Amino acid sequence: MIKLKRIDNMDILTHDVQRLVDFYHGTLGLPFHLPYEPEEEWAAIDLGNLTLYLFKSETGAHAPRRSEVNAENAPGLDSIAFAVDDLDAAHAALDGTVEWVTDQQIDWHHPSGTWYRYRPFYDPDGNMLYVTEPHPAGAAA
Repeated sequence: MIKLKRIDNMDILTHDVQRLVDFYHGTLGLPFHLPYEPEEEWAAIDLGNLTLYLFKSETGAHAPRRSEVNAENAPGLDSIAFAVDDLDAAHAALDGTVEWVTDQQIDWHHPSGTWYRYRPFYDPDGNMLYVTEPHPAGAAA
């Protein structure tokens, strides 16, 4: 039996690698995992616990944008969520540089006591991302 260890990487295909590099590296401040060479038309962004690869695609149109309401979206990969210690500080830092999906943050509470504060936004290609402030059950407030 195979023993999977962790997610190593994920990929985003795009018509414009540089535009996504400018966003993920420039706007969000994420470092490169491997040296970026624009002429190669791909980039590796370090997300801490996995690598996000941005690859050039010359085929078709981008999938439609997703909403924050799961039941409204077609099946498939939905979003990437970035954990933050302070959602209000993250919101302040990103406001004016990202397109927010919702007008306000969202709070979600699970009966176990775990809860989240989060807010979704789009990258320049319309992929949905979140900044999320997780509060595990039993953690100090």
